[in-house]
Parts: sequence; C-alpha cells; structure tokens
Amino acid sequence: MSARSRRARGDNLDVLSNSAVLSPAETDASIFGSLDRADAGRQVAKPISIFEVHPDSLQPRRAVPSPVRPYWDGRPVTTSVLFSHWYDLAVQERGEGAPEFNVRQHLLAEEEVPRPESSGPIDMALLDIVELAANIRANGLTNPITIAQTQNGYRLETGERRWLAYHLLFISFEDEQEKWGRIPARVVDEFSVWRQASENNARSNLNAISKARQLAILIMDLYQRQGVEFQSYDMLVGSGGCDRLFYSQVGEGDGGFAIPKGHGEALLAAGGFKTSSQLREHRALLRLPDEVWRIADDLNWTQGRIRALQRKSAGSDNLLISLALNEAKAQRYKVGINFTDSPTLFDDVPDIVDEDEDAPLSGKKFKRYRRVIGLIKAVGEGRRRFKDHDLFEIQQMRDWLVEVEKVARIELKKK
Repeated sequence: MSARSRRARGDNLDVLSNSAVLSPAETDASIFGSLDRADAGRQVAKPISIFEVHPDSLQPRRAVPSPVRPYWDGRPVTTSVLFSHWYDLAVQERGEGAPEFNVRQHLLAEEEVPRPESSGPIDMALLDIVELAANIRANGLTNPITIAQTQNGYRLETGERRWLAYHLLFISFEDEQEKWGRIPARVVDEFSVWRQASENNARSNLNAISKARQLAILIMDLYQRQGVEFQSYDMLVGSGGCDRLFYSQVGEGDGGFAIPKGHGEALLAAGGFKTSSQLREHRALLRLPDEVWRIADDLNWTQGRIRALQRKSAGSDNLLISLALNEAKAQRYKVGINFTDSPTLFDDVPDIVDEDEDAPLSGKKFKRYRRVIGLIKAVGEGRRRFKDHDLFEIQQMRDWLVEVEKVARIELKKK
C-alpha cells in the first residue's frame, strides 16, 4: 500500500475518534439542553464556494503559524497572498543549500515526498497543508467541513486545514479550479463553540496553547449567555498581534470569572481534560508572556514542557522568555522570531538543569558556585548590571549552601 493510500485512512479525516470525549450533541445538551433547534438546519454535505466561507478568527487550533499571520487579512479572496508569504518564509527557514521546495511536486507525487531531516515550525505547518491537499486530490475529501450561515456568507466552524487545502489546490491547478473552487460542507443554522471544541479535542495532537484558547472560549460562552460582554478580538488583537490578550479576559484571577456552578464536568468533557487540575493548569497558561505563548503554540509544546520551563525560571518572566527562546532556537525556530530584543540575551541564560536532590555537592553545583563567585567579583569591580537570572543564581547558591550546612551539621554530630 502506498504512503498516499495509507494517509487516506487518517489524515484526510482531520478528526480522530475518542470515546472519552462527549459527542457535540451530548456536550452541548449536557449544558443547555437539546441541540435540535441549533441543528435544525443541518443538511447532507453540499458543495459550497470556498470564497463564501470565512475562517473563524477565534479558532483555538491555529493552522497558520504566528510569523505568517500578519501577512493575511483573513479574507478568503486573499489566501493566495497568504500562501505566497508562507512559502517565502518556509524557504527562508530551510536556509541556503536546502533542497528545492516545489509545492506542485508534492501535490502531484504518487508517493509522499520525504520531509527535510530538520524542519522548522513554518515549514512543518505548510507541509501539513500541502500533504493534506495532495491526499485530498488523490483520494477525495471524506470528512466535509462544518459551516454556519451568516449575513455575509458562512463562518467556518470545523475544518480550517481542509478549507486551506482546497484553496491551495485551487491556486496550484488553474485547469482544475472548477473542481477545487467548491468544498463539501455541512451547514448549520447556529455556530457552536461546544461542537467546535468536541472536534478539536477529539484530536490527539492539540497543543497546550490551543487547549487554553479552547477553554477560554467555552468559559466566555457560559458568561455571555448570562449577559456578560467581553472586548472583541479585533479590538484587542488587531492585525498580526499576539492573541493571548483576548483569551486572557477570563484568566483565573483576572476579573473573577470562576467556573459557573454546575458546569465543571461539561468543561472537562468539552475541553478534553481528565481532571480539574489539568483544567486549572491550562487556564494558568493564559498568564504566560506573549513571547512564550507564541513560541509554545508554533512549536506545539505540551503543558508539561511549559511547566518545566516555568519551574526553571523561578517566577521570572524575563528568564522564562529567555529559556523559551533557547528551546525555540534548538527547534530551528529562526524566522519571524526576534532573539535580540528579548529581555535577556539567550546566550547569557544560566545552565539550569534538574539536579539530584541527594547530591548537594554535585559537580554542577560547583559550576554554579564559580559563576556566582565571578558575579560577586564583577559587581565588586563595578562592571556588572544585575539581571533577573543573576538573582536566580544567587537564590540557587543560597539553597545549595543550606544543603551544605545540613551535611556539615550531620557530620559534626557524628564526632
């Protein structure tokens, strides 16, 4: 079986089954009753012009990386501009000497074209769309998108990657534009963030930032049904800005938006969380610095990976940003990200590693000792300006000295 045929069984669907997640109807009905009214307009999938469908700016799962989004105004008629800039940035990310990136070759290939050994996030995200488009061209679309009727066309509820793949096929094959200019879609009368959440969280690869966005949208929806108004996405984010500020309107402690009584279980199910602690941990991500938010989203970091960096940063946002930049650099995130304007230079970040708590005199701690001694000497000579990670080093040294003192006292008691 060819690689293209194998992909037809999964990638084309864009949705994975997950029995642990409630169905859209069950999730919404568990909170607001039956979806019969909302789904009264649901029809068998029918072909809809891709230019009548408008992407959902609040979609928690971002198909387009943050460095690319400023080049697109979100209108369906300008997707060719989006793909043009996306391609240029992907080529730039690959760097000189990399194999030619021929999109049409990918779309026409009988077998899946191997990806570069080391791909950055912009390149990877574009290849995801290209490979999905190739799969659709070879095997057809087996899972229609879901759209809701609006005054100016349709709002995309689920299937943004599939919709973008159709646009790419439309752009790439002028002699097939009649075929790719319309996409199979199921039309519903009312847009549902709960139905959207059910599809998003049925996927195995939803990253931590996407889950945090999804949770924020669901909490907003619960409060909007009570008459609460939030500032609009366009007002807070604008063109190409970091979107964290919009979702953080319901960040824990930032306005008192507690989980409405009686809706905790529904949020767990719709958000794909197994425990309430997972829900709280992802909600806490709404307080991340914007730089870390963007990096974590584009590189598809898990909540555990972000939490590990937060532990190492010892509560310092500046150090957290620098640690995230180091990680980004290691993952080939080099286009569309500014290393030089970070609060602390990434090359100057201390080597913070998890250490053996039972080895207070480890070699790594002696290295820290030498760094702190150098810091003390530089300060004494008046040639050092303090940074956040200097304080971190001092704190770590103090904790280490406490451990050394404990060992010394134990040894003295033995004598």
